[in-house]
Amino acid sequence: MTLQLTPAMRQYVEIKSRFRDCILFFRMGDFYEMFFEDAIRASRLLDIALTSRDKESNIPMCGVPHHARNAYLSKLIRQGCKVAVCEQIEEPGQKGLFRREVTEVVTPGLVFHDECLDARGNNFLAAVRFIPPFAYAALDATTGEFHYEVCDSEETLADALFRLSPAEFVALEGEGTPSTTRGKRLIEGKLMSTVSCAAAGSFELSAQIEGIPPAGHPAEGVVRGGLYYLHIHQPAALSEIVRMTERVGERYLAMDETAVRTLEVFCTLSGERKGSLLWAIDRTRTPMGARALRSLLAAPLQEINRINERHEAVAELLEAHVLRKEMVSSLDAMGDLPRLASRLAQDRSGPRDIAALRDNLAVLPALKETLGGMISPLLLGVRDRLGDHSSAVELVSETLADELPAGYREGGVIRPGYDARVDELNHLLTHGKEMLSEMEARERQRTGIGGLKVGYNRVFGYYIEVSRSNLGKVPAEYIRKQTLANAERFVTQELKEYESRVLRAQDERNAREEELFLALRDSLKTQLFSIQGAAEAVAGLDVLLSFSELAADGGYNRPLVGAGKDILIENGRHPVVEKILGKHAFVPNDCRLSPDEGRLAIITGPNMAGKSTYIRQVALIVLLAHAGSFVPADRAEIGLVDRIFTRIGASDDLSRGESTFMVEMRETSRILDGITERTLVVLDEVGRGTSTYDGLSIAWAVAEYLHNAPSRPKVLFATHFHELTDIVSTSTHARNFHVAVREWQGDIIFLRRIDEGVASKSYGIQVARLAGLPSTVIERAREILKKLESAEYNEFSLPSLSGAQEAGGSAQMDLFPRKQRREEYSVLEELQRMEPERLTPMDALMRISAWKERLRKGMS
Repeated sequence: MTLQLTPAMRQYVEIKSRFRDCILFFRMGDFYEMFFEDAIRASRLLDIALTSRDKESNIPMCGVPHHARNAYLSKLIRQGCKVAVCEQIEEPGQKGLFRREVTEVVTPGLVFHDECLDARGNNFLAAVRFIPPFAYAALDATTGEFHYEVCDSEETLADALFRLSPAEFVALEGEGTPSTTRGKRLIEGKLMSTVSCAAAGSFELSAQIEGIPPAGHPAEGVVRGGLYYLHIHQPAALSEIVRMTERVGERYLAMDETAVRTLEVFCTLSGERKGSLLWAIDRTRTPMGARALRSLLAAPLQEINRINERHEAVAELLEAHVLRKEMVSSLDAMGDLPRLASRLAQDRSGPRDIAALRDNLAVLPALKETLGGMISPLLLGVRDRLGDHSSAVELVSETLADELPAGYREGGVIRPGYDARVDELNHLLTHGKEMLSEMEARERQRTGIGGLKVGYNRVFGYYIEVSRSNLGKVPAEYIRKQTLANAERFVTQELKEYESRVLRAQDERNAREEELFLALRDSLKTQLFSIQGAAEAVAGLDVLLSFSELAADGGYNRPLVGAGKDILIENGRHPVVEKILGKHAFVPNDCRLSPDEGRLAIITGPNMAGKSTYIRQVALIVLLAHAGSFVPADRAEIGLVDRIFTRIGASDDLSRGESTFMVEMRETSRILDGITERTLVVLDEVGRGTSTYDGLSIAWAVAEYLHNAPSRPKVLFATHFHELTDIVSTSTHARNFHVAVREWQGDIIFLRRIDEGVASKSYGIQVARLAGLPSTVIERAREILKKLESAEYNEFSLPSLSGAQEAGGSAQMDLFPRKQRREEYSVLEELQRMEPERLTPMDALMRISAWKERLRKGMS
């Protein structure tokens, strides 16, 4: 049976055929409706009711109110959807059907509505190439930011993209499928689109864009792919792309996904912003400053001159206390200048946006004046890039009214006195209201109907309303227009003529105001390049001010970053833990790592004592120094670091069949393959994911490899394997450190101080007691430990751990101690698993002989 569709549904089907990969928001009156498969999918994703168009056709349908559109758009794009927004463009024609067109396609990486965006974070669309030469191009269409990078491997590409956290991916055909587990995990749950190689290749790149890679450049394909995708879905946004930059990995301190995640740079391991490094140090006052700070932490500098230039600027701002406060106050008055500029470039600006743009530009002269007294090159550069926008500010102030509507098509936009024709029409409309009041008073007197009133609505226009009780007094010349429950509405010839004049004047006034507003917008667009430059300068200044405020509030000091290779930190503190505990509650510690002296630091101590905090704080201090910030330490001298590797904690990745130990070994392998003479390696509990002997062997071998590596990296190695401290006796450049602990009346007190030497005990049972294990378990553990330490064995040469419990009297299992030789335990395990009834006599003799030989070798 052929489905009979109404004209509106045929229109829907035709438009949907052109946007098959989108959910179509189809405007029908006060709702955006969705039908067929779109309705089924959207009702599930939005958790809204699924109904049907009518009983006969039974077409699935759901809808959302037009005024709540952006909230529902946000929900859909967060779940990786594309949405085509179809609006009613014109009033119904003779057939009673609105003309409808798709006005925008919203995707996770191409969304411009504030409700769908994080003001303090970028919204990147990443064009990627997962085949050699590996590359990406990252575009934030809401700010105009665009950079690209060529990577040496898929792993490096995945690391860069992880730091950017793109909202959406796009690739040329055949280039968007990663081959590694990390690459696949990166795009999992994100929208990945493909574009035609031929179409992207023939797409003409604008000569107006600065920094476009030349033909044949390894990143040319991703740049073209990203811009072509933007052209397809949001062509107006192309006008905002005025420059792009190449990011070169050698210029930035590298951190892989593991380091960013385990150091909790942007969020905690549980995914919260609070508790992260970014949360602890962010003092920015503007959205663009917040985004710039995040970008800087994602790609810290690795050029000594640029790092020191930042430190010099922060130092000057720190000293200029009064001027710093003035600049902070100016920034508090600013909004999101880059995104206001973006709306301007894309013709999305309404009157209030233009007024906000003016107000932001109006703040710049005060900033420039304050910066005039500075001497650091970076701050002087900021001052120059702020530019002069006085003509734009003046033009907007002259043109726009004080009280502005959201849109520009309904009037009320242009300031009185700016345009003679608008003033004339407004005068007519204003006096027209007086004429209506006069008409109402005259008709009341003439008819004797005291409650008569003249009114207006958009549907019926102007009318005279009379209550039912007064209908007998209505003159014959009144023409009935509308019947209400308690009244009748009429029109007169005089009122018709008035309405005609007023509506013509109103339409003309609105058209003239729209013309003037669009001319204003076009005029401002000619200054877009300088406005974007000013926005970048303000963002950079905000970051520098944030660093100086952080230094002032937190007692941070200027690090010395140079060409040497040592790391020397005196009284260093963990920036996040210190913020949570308070400065006076945190115990500071020193660190000295040197390729020529102690380049491998073995750190022992009980759980909860502070080993992990210590090794993380060293890494974070190095990271902050390279980002251009002062650091939480009394003194810090840091030789340039090219990358930070970490191996801290792990968890099973069961969905991919990878255990804790496998994840740990993969991460360790990457470290050993990537170290250089300027690498900082932070390791915590390597080898704990497997048996004691295997774990100790691996940990020892890894530590030894890092110590003896020709590249001589600097290594912090926290471990529970106390045997590992013996490596110092054979390794010239290894040093032992431990977290100081004091025992008091059976309890332990963590002093949080790092001292040289080996921890005397592990204090595991005391820590277990602090953690709340039952007293019976604690006492049994003490009993077992005592027998292990006294080497008390039973007749099977196993530790004599069995014995009746005081309470229950049940026997405990024999446990194998760490001191027992591995071969003996291995033989006993095999003997336990053996099924004698399935062995031939010869098999049994051969196994016994093999066991005897293994035990003989183990005893020797």
